Amino acid sequence: MAKKPTKNELITFSQAAELYGFTADYFQKLARRKRIKARKMGVQWFTTPADVEEFIESREPVGVYRKDIK
Repeated sequence: MAKKPTKNELITFSQAAELYGFTADYFQKLARRKRIKARKMGVQWFTTPADVEEFIESREPVGVYRKDIK
């Protein structure tokens, strides 16, 4: 990715994974469970950095919890 996206710019789950240290598959699971705001256009999923950061802040430390992600 050449430049960091703005907070409200649509990014793919692959880009989000690269930026935030999760996998694209994990973001798909979150979207299907409605834990993260996302849109599906064709076969591609999209979200925004603001939505990812909102999800990260809302997480509760249960199960396997990554403390290194802030």
